[in-house]
Amino acid sequence: MNRTAYFTTDIAIKTLSKLLKAKTVFHGLGNIPDGPIIFVINHFTRLETLLLPYYLYHLTKTPIWSLASDGLFNKGALKAYLDKVGVVSTKDPQRDKLIIKTLLTGKAHWIIFPEGRMVKTKKLVSKGEYVIGDDHSARAPHTGAASLALRAEIFRRFLQRDAQEDDGRELLAEFLDIAVDEKIAGQSVKIVPVNLTYYPIRAHDNILSELASRYVKDPSERMLEELMTEGTMLLEGVDIDMQFGGPLDTADELHAPPVRALLSGPVVNGFRNNEQIMHFLQKTAGSMMQTYMDRIYSATTINHDHLFASLLRRRSLRPFTSRQFIRPVYLVSDYLQSRHDLKNNLHSALTEDQLHLLVDDRYEKYKGFVDLALTTGSLVKEQQKLRKQSSYWKHPPLFHRARVLNPIEVMANEIEPLGMVQKYIRLSSLLPDCILRLIIARRLFQKDQKAYQVERHNCGELVEFESRIGAPFVLPTFTNKLGVVLVHSYLSAPEEMRQCGELFRKQGAWVYGVRLPGHGTNPESLATKKWEEWRDAVERGYVLMDSLCRNVILVGFSAGGSLVLELASRLETLAGVVAICPPYVLRDYSKRFMPPMDIWNRLLASWKGDSMSEEFVEFEPEIKEVNYSRNPVAGVIEVGKLLDECKAQLANQHHRTLVISADQDQVVGGSCSQELFSELGSKEKEHLIISSPRHNIIYGPEGNRARAVISSFIRDCLE
Repeated sequence: MNRTAYFTTDIAIKTLSKLLKAKTVFHGLGNIPDGPIIFVINHFTRLETLLLPYYLYHLTKTPIWSLASDGLFNKGALKAYLDKVGVVSTKDPQRDKLIIKTLLTGKAHWIIFPEGRMVKTKKLVSKGEYVIGDDHSARAPHTGAASLALRAEIFRRFLQRDAQEDDGRELLAEFLDIAVDEKIAGQSVKIVPVNLTYYPIRAHDNILSELASRYVKDPSERMLEELMTEGTMLLEGVDIDMQFGGPLDTADELHAPPVRALLSGPVVNGFRNNEQIMHFLQKTAGSMMQTYMDRIYSATTINHDHLFASLLRRRSLRPFTSRQFIRPVYLVSDYLQSRHDLKNNLHSALTEDQLHLLVDDRYEKYKGFVDLALTTGSLVKEQQKLRKQSSYWKHPPLFHRARVLNPIEVMANEIEPLGMVQKYIRLSSLLPDCILRLIIARRLFQKDQKAYQVERHNCGELVEFESRIGAPFVLPTFTNKLGVVLVHSYLSAPEEMRQCGELFRKQGAWVYGVRLPGHGTNPESLATKKWEEWRDAVERGYVLMDSLCRNVILVGFSAGGSLVLELASRLETLAGVVAICPPYVLRDYSKRFMPPMDIWNRLLASWKGDSMSEEFVEFEPEIKEVNYSRNPVAGVIEVGKLLDECKAQLANQHHRTLVISADQDQVVGGSCSQELFSELGSKEKEHLIISSPRHNIIYGPEGNRARAVISSFIRDCLE
């Protein structure tokens, strides 16, 4: 290989990587061993020929050579370039000797694609076996990588022998074109399975395909498909997850009697006349091939498109709603996250809580997939529902057009080898939507209960409230017409909202009392929480009620009111929203809640991240049985962030809304609710001002009026 050309390639790819929107993440780097290596890698794009030698060179600090289809060597300029950067034709007569020589002398590691070609359809499993091609041309993956590794290891052991007169070592070295005194690798030859997963896979016209159409005479369908697919992936952004599986050590395979007999005899430079060795190589290479194919495809990085595509393929032709489509995807992702053995198989976007799928799809995972399905014709819209297009699913994907015309099938095919994942997909697809709803609601409630118990346990003897006061609660009823989500205030606990909940249940509503993290335990725990954790808790409450009921109303008090308004601004459907004494900005809080402004400004000036977590403001709570008496300054910071976010979203809140405030509120200024109300984007909104010096106008006997007003609002929302 020409080292100057290799260095030039390195610079070119570095420059290219700055222009192209591709992000590569490496997993399992600890599986790259020392010594000579053959990397066996799945083959999906032309990009691998260019990018993999670059990536692997920088990981191993050893030049990387690779095999490529003989068709790439037809043109002079390209052939010369490939020769210089270590790409060898699969039909080169000196191929095997070159691979063995460079492995044993440490001059290069090798890349071999066991499929023998790009598998654009990702269809690799048939009747439990790995196959390449369709029914007419189906074949097993190549065993060449295993055969070469085994032969190289046998030759390595011959060459490592102590020199003996006429032992044949010189003839073997000459056969392999290795100098007699050249240093031979001291470690056995390894095969390292590698999986490449691309996400998202999208294909459409781009600048590269347009240039080819304009300037290339009669571009082939194959060329245009590759430019549309791979050009879009690189120009618009693609995540490349590169997962290294456990290596196969050829030393583990050489204990068979024929091999021991061979290695104990004279040095040989070939095995074709030894039937026992040839049989051993054939049988062992086949077994190793199945092992590394399993390890390659069991390392597939699962992403949202995989789950949506696999579950869509299993759906019937009956129309379905977006929620009916998303729920099984959410459930499967939740199961996958709970599996310790699958944690390395999840794309980074699947490692976090997937509630956003059932809330607002803020990362557009669902929207992106459905837009693709509608564009390619696998789905069609029917009024407010979706339906599978039967004609799309009747025919298998075309090889050279699959990524353009049948991307949904390609995505589903890619995770077929993952047996455990397929089990979860199959089970979730068989469950009716009513059962899925119950399972999701139950799992969310269990998560909230467990989170509370863990937080109480971590607080030890410093827990300030009984479990019943701080725990989230469900109040069930006999109908599923309405669900109400109750969100308590900052420094309080779910018990604060229970009286409201009991009243609403008597009206026939399911009720869920959310616990905001850090509440119902002690102020020290609250000081460690972020406002996003409170937002997530409210989202769980919403999804829980949305799973059980046909209509949902959000009711929040004080900062809880800000949380429900913020959530409502991101929801498409909601029966109504109630915000009770919501603050507008942080300065609306009185000195009972915050320190004097001069002290507060001083604290802010000295604050450095979590360094203020031990700073507390003592104050007299309105209701001692449910409120903390110490306010962590770090918590006040988070309230400020919440209010800023809520204020920025008020104009986007279009649902029917009731705002209630107290004219003489001693914690939040009485006029602040009017400012908030005026910025609400809802056309159906009402502001009720109650005469009271209290901030908490919903708890205890004094809260009867406010509770009655909310109860009336709920009835009106359902009429």
